[in-house]
This record gives sequence, structure tokens and C-alpha cells, in this order.
Amino acid sequence: MNAKKGVIEVFWTNVLWHMENKNIKMSDLVNGKTTAAKNKTANIMLRRVQEIADILEIDDYAILFEEIEPTEENE
Repeated sequence: MNAKKGVIEVFWTNVLWHMENKNIKMSDLVNGKTTAAKNKTANIMLRRVQEIADILEIDDYAILFEEIEPTEENE
């Protein structure tokens, strides 16, 4: 069982998953915070959350709060 993740970690986990599955570059989503984003520690403003959700073509609520369940493929 996994320890409960914080909202920032869930957000970046979801962003990275969608980014990889939709072939979107990290540089299209963040400006200079690529290491922190990849480490799932970058702080982010709510306005930018909406912008990233729009780029990824997903609901902004889902990207923040709905943890993607690991599968054998993405574990």
C-alpha cells in the first residue's frame, strides 16, 4: 500500500503520465522548472494548472486530485 501523496506530487505524476502518453514535451508545459517537475516537487499556480490541463486536453480537477492507478505497463 502506498503512502498518501500530496496534491503537488499527484499533480506532477498525472502531468508526467499524460505528457508521456500524448508525446508532449516538458518544455511545452513548464518554463525552466523541468527538474523540479520531473521530481514532482515544483510549486505551481492554479492558473498554470488550468493552462497545463488545457495543453494536455484533460479536466483540470482530474489532474489535481485523481491519482492515476498504476498498471503493469506504467509501474
